[in-house]
Formats: sequence, structure tokens, C-alpha cells
Amino acid sequence: MKKFNLKEHNAKVFEFSKNAARGVYPSKRVAKAGSVIGFVIGIALVLIGMAGSLWDSVWGIGSLLAGVTTVISNVLNLKRMNR
Repeated sequence: MKKFNLKEHNAKVFEFSKNAARGVYPSKRVAKAGSVIGFVIGIALVLIGMAGSLWDSVWGIGSLLAGVTTVISNVLNLKRMNR
């Protein structure tokens, strides 16, 4: 069985995190597609939340909050990538 080298593992994870922070990984194309898909899912959650809120449902408010948070997060990520 191979010995686990913690220093080597930490260096590999740290390098991965640095690349992700710089926008190198995932590629901009993949990151943009993910943000667009997340934005669409967020809009769906907002619409479902609005419908649920009209029926005075607790899940409607939760869905609405999750949708708004998702939309804001993905819009900020798309703006960050376009800089």
C-alpha cells in the first residue's frame, strides 16, 4: 500500500485552489456554461418561490430566497469572468 504524503497532497490541493482562484481551472468556457445553467435554475427557483408564496407556503419563501441567492451569485460570477 502506498504511503500517504501529506505535504505532497497539500501542495497539489493548494495549486488546484490557486488555479481556480485565477480562473485557469475550470476553463472559462466551462465556468460560463455552469454559471448560465445556475442562472436558469435560479430563475426557475424564483418563479416556483413566487407561486408558492402566493399560496402562503413556507417552502415558497425558501425557494424564493434560494433562487434570488443563486441568481445573484451567478450574475456576479459572470461579471467577474468578463473582466
